[in-house]
Amino acid sequence: MRLTKGISGFDSEHLIEQDMQSFQSMVYHLVTSEPRAKALQFGDDPSNVYMRAMIQLDEEQFTILHHRLMPYVAFAEKEENLILNFLTKSKLHKYFPMRKCLEAAVLDTSLEQDKHLHSLSEMEWKYVKRFRSETVGEVMFNYWD
Repeated sequence: MRLTKGISGFDSEHLIEQDMQSFQSMVYHLVTSEPRAKALQFGDDPSNVYMRAMIQLDEEQFTILHHRLMPYVAFAEKEENLILNFLTKSKLHKYFPMRKCLEAAVLDTSLEQDKHLHSLSEMEWKYVKRFRSETVGEVMFNYWD
């Protein structure tokens, strides 16, 4: 996957912020359509480059992440200490129309793979190095300060 300038949340003036209400609406559609699903908590911390919803589906709890600046959705195990372990939830993609649902295999791809395709800004590469980000997912769904 090619990382575009601004996807980290820095140098992103040219990107349009995604709407929290739309994200919440998609999550509510999921929980009303899937038996035994509950929305436990929503998070919209402006210091993160993503919005999130904690979901319980059957006995499993996980987080749905929506990138704040791009129409990308990802799924992760319950977030602890801002460490994200990405999941693949192909069955749930249908609840996020007009969004690209990213799979764990893509998000866990090394930044070094196809590095020449990424068009991150110089400042973004500086943060990648500073925070020792190693994967596509760590850049896209970061918590850099």
